[in-house]
Amino acid sequence: MPIQIDATKKGAIANFIREKTEAGATIYIPSRIFTIFALNELKDVLLKTNRVKFLFTEPAFIKKVTADAKKVKEFTLAMSGREKNVSEFGLEITLKNSLNQNNVANQCYLILSEKFDVKSVTEDHFFNNNCVLIDNVTGDSYVINSTNFEFSMPGLGYINEAKFNFSVALDDKDSVSGYKKMFDEAWGDKSFTEDVKSELLKHISNIYKENSPELVYYVTLYNLFSEKLIHEDDYASIKESTGITHSKIWSMLYNFQQDAVVGAVHKIQKYDGCIIADSVGLGKTFEALAVIKYYELRNERVLVLCPKKLRNNWTGFKQNTVTNPLVDDKFRYDVLNHTDLSRLKGMSGDIDLTKINWGNYDLVVIDESHAFRNKPSSNDRVTRYSRLMESIIKSGVKTKVLLLSATPVNNRLSDLKNQISIITADTDDALEKKGKNIVSIDSTLRIAQGAFNAWAKKDAKEKTTDELLNSLSMDFFDLLDTYTIARSRKHIQKYYDTEAIGKFPERLKPISVNVGADLTGKFPKISEMNEQILMLHLAIYSPLMYVLPKKADEYKEKYKTLVKDGKSVFNQLDREKNLVNLMRINILKRLESGVNSFGLTVTRILEQVNKYLDMIDNSGTDEAYEPGWDDDDDDELTPVIDEEMEIGGKIKVKLADMDLIKFKQDLTEDREKLAYLKEEADLINPETDAKLEELKHQIALKIKNPINEGNKKVIVFSAFSDTAKYLYDNIAGWALNKFGIYSGIVTGSSVVASNLKCVNNSFDSVLAYFSPVSNHFKTDKEIDILFATDCISEGQNLQDCDYLINYDIHWNPVRIIQRFGRIDRIGSKNDKIQLVNFWPSMDLDEYIKLENRVKSRMVMVDVTATGEDDLLNVGSKDLEYRADQLKQLQNEVVDLDDLKGGISLTDFTLSDYVLALSKFNKEHPAMLEKYPTGIYAVTDIPEEMKDSCCPGVIFCLKQTKYTEKEKNSSSIHPYYLVYVKENGEILVKYTNPKIVLDLYKGLCANNKEVLPELVDIFNEETDRATNMSKYTKLLEKVVNDIKGIVEKKGIESLFGFGQSSLLTDKVSGVNDFELITFLVVK
Repeated sequence: MPIQIDATKKGAIANFIREKTEAGATIYIPSRIFTIFALNELKDVLLKTNRVKFLFTEPAFIKKVTADAKKVKEFTLAMSGREKNVSEFGLEITLKNSLNQNNVANQCYLILSEKFDVKSVTEDHFFNNNCVLIDNVTGDSYVINSTNFEFSMPGLGYINEAKFNFSVALDDKDSVSGYKKMFDEAWGDKSFTEDVKSELLKHISNIYKENSPELVYYVTLYNLFSEKLIHEDDYASIKESTGITHSKIWSMLYNFQQDAVVGAVHKIQKYDGCIIADSVGLGKTFEALAVIKYYELRNERVLVLCPKKLRNNWTGFKQNTVTNPLVDDKFRYDVLNHTDLSRLKGMSGDIDLTKINWGNYDLVVIDESHAFRNKPSSNDRVTRYSRLMESIIKSGVKTKVLLLSATPVNNRLSDLKNQISIITADTDDALEKKGKNIVSIDSTLRIAQGAFNAWAKKDAKEKTTDELLNSLSMDFFDLLDTYTIARSRKHIQKYYDTEAIGKFPERLKPISVNVGADLTGKFPKISEMNEQILMLHLAIYSPLMYVLPKKADEYKEKYKTLVKDGKSVFNQLDREKNLVNLMRINILKRLESGVNSFGLTVTRILEQVNKYLDMIDNSGTDEAYEPGWDDDDDDELTPVIDEEMEIGGKIKVKLADMDLIKFKQDLTEDREKLAYLKEEADLINPETDAKLEELKHQIALKIKNPINEGNKKVIVFSAFSDTAKYLYDNIAGWALNKFGIYSGIVTGSSVVASNLKCVNNSFDSVLAYFSPVSNHFKTDKEIDILFATDCISEGQNLQDCDYLINYDIHWNPVRIIQRFGRIDRIGSKNDKIQLVNFWPSMDLDEYIKLENRVKSRMVMVDVTATGEDDLLNVGSKDLEYRADQLKQLQNEVVDLDDLKGGISLTDFTLSDYVLALSKFNKEHPAMLEKYPTGIYAVTDIPEEMKDSCCPGVIFCLKQTKYTEKEKNSSSIHPYYLVYVKENGEILVKYTNPKIVLDLYKGLCANNKEVLPELVDIFNEETDRATNMSKYTKLLEKVVNDIKGIVEKKGIESLFGFGQSSLLTDKVSGVNDFELITFLVVK
């Protein structure tokens, strides 16, 4: 007769099993779930049985999956979830958070080993029966049938799930024998079940065994960042959807570059855009080309926007030439210069700007994307940023974005904000709509900017990267990590197997060259020449300074520019003051580059001055005055001129509206000073040019004493095409006659040539003959000396060369590193590489003072004109640490990340954690995915961390019950990281997870093994983890702290907009959280 079991009583099923099980009985338990807490609850009765047969009724712990490949991941995930229930069943959080899981798992392991047989149904099989059979030897046997039975604490009746549960026991022989027969048939069918006892024991042993601090650290990282890992299915989706792996570009990528491409495509598809910010020399251009190929294979239209000086880089990969290593991929993307966006008509290459369908691009790739600053349109002026946003991003088809930038963030974060705005189309809540816990991108960046500004004001000694990073919120890191892929050289060396992809060459100590201007000693000192430069009015560049008072307002209104979202006005007159100073800088820089370049510049300006003096003397007053520009390859000056002067037409002032007496007077004074400067420059010719002779000497030394056997190649960089052409003209013939080697030249002003007859004097041809191996080009004749401007300082792989000479020192240290990145690349055939820097012929401190004198004028103008600090990126703090950086480069070659005072995007991402996790995951496949949570480790405090750490516990928790509003309470929600001291005081709150992670890493990184002495102390303290009251109290302190902060936020919201979250967003207690890991710090 059926026996009714009162399911309303606590532990009803468990109590019935205890009451009815006799010594020596066999118990049959089929269940989809097995938990250590259920076994622990029945341990006394299970120990007196003869045997327990446990059958997983849904697949768990089976070793081999034969399902179709597309179903494997889904099946594995479901099985993994059931396996985690062994110690992580959601309805048993209370028991898990008592921190005695270790002890429970240990006892369960022993009972399982002794008493249990464990099998699982295999894939595509299920055992649908909620019965438990107690097969006693002498007395009655029972079949317990329960509608909600599972081998867990709720299933045994200990946790009220508010479910209807009907339970009955049958003791008649037919029911018992019938059920036993059905169970045994399934149990014995090898096609239906598989023995999984060893796998279950292995899983449980991971729960109770002593873990190394390193392992607990990686289990923590896996729970926090597993979604950021590049998984095999990410690769598979790219391969299946396009077949990109069959392309030429894919075959040329290293493994870390392929990871970047897959990651970029994933971010672009999920978040509409990505910033690739890998450091110099890691191949961002090729990574971008692979992304472009992916979208072209999807038949999508791609636009590349690049600086004018880099245009040939991008167009070369499209050309059907023997020197194009990617000719087989038949790229078809369009290429425009950045400045083309601010042009309303004309041609860009073979593209008619009046006929472009701007809104029809599916993907826009922007090289040097940091150049796009958010400058609103004013009057009839359309900025490149506004054209990009209004005509491309926000118009027509949905446009995704790939941005390329490796420039450090030296002064402000607004460049980052603008780049992210391009991706989001100025949608502030774009990430919240994508499911991220970032409600406002703007406020996240604004808060970060505040921290950045405070950091920037610190003295150089206090202005450390760590100091900045510790002041930034986790929201900021998560924001950037969502959009960026930023790896440094150190990342690649640390986290990738460089034996498979080649090595970075050894950097020899830089050679510093200081030489005078001429061999005769007649040329004045740079400082003396600079005094004359500073006295120049350069009136031809500032016509509005000479507008008559009665016409001033008219021109002011006509050429004004709105800044700060239209709240302030930047007048053309203020702009001209800055441009005059930029021209002074330009003249000084050309003087430092070479007297020849300086002389040409002075001559050109003098010719313009004479032209305008003639205009005043001989023309009518109705003629319009248009400023002229000495436009060359100077990448600091040219963008400013392009931006300011090519938008909506050049500045025009009628001579009738000008104070011609004052204008003519200043032009006349300029003519006198320029004539003097030209006269001094004319003193030097190639025969008396000391700097040119020293360059020949350096080249000769290199050729006679190669640093790598047989390698005669040299790159000579200059900031100016005038200088590069002068050097080519005077060295190419000399080198051919003296050493039998050929030379070539490439500049951004289209000066491309070679004295090697077979070269067709195209940009890509010269580079291919200079570095054929790296460009996959076969030739029996090569160019060995290359003269170049910064048109090739990015995006080119020229690592056949091992010797690079900076003929002039760029004032921006970043550019020096970018130049060297052409030969300082992973996989180089050269063992060593050499950097040679020609420094000004004076003490560096004195030279920097010259620079400061010129630039300080601009800073004063900026502050008074706009109220902003450092509009043109040359603030006093900037000058201070640029000086330190230049001094640093005198003695060593460094990465961007190591520049003193500089900050790189790689500093702002979670790359260290994600790459470390990825590497560990590859070395231990599937380990972390299946590893139980709730584990702990005991660690010590390294000597170098004793100032920042103290004895206590770092808890990693996962919130399981929360409201929508609570999702915003933690930047890593639903996870929380808190460091609590032994006395219960919170050392680092959950609001600073980045700091906790840094401490976690420092405490665990070198502890790959269990620390037995500390574990013994912990076991003695807790009676081998059976008395965890001390640590449960600390856990309660942590949860109460989280609860208090959430309540405080609720109170604060009473004084803000919207309804208070105080009553709805409280954290109710410990059992709203699941313990992931805890690290005991001794």
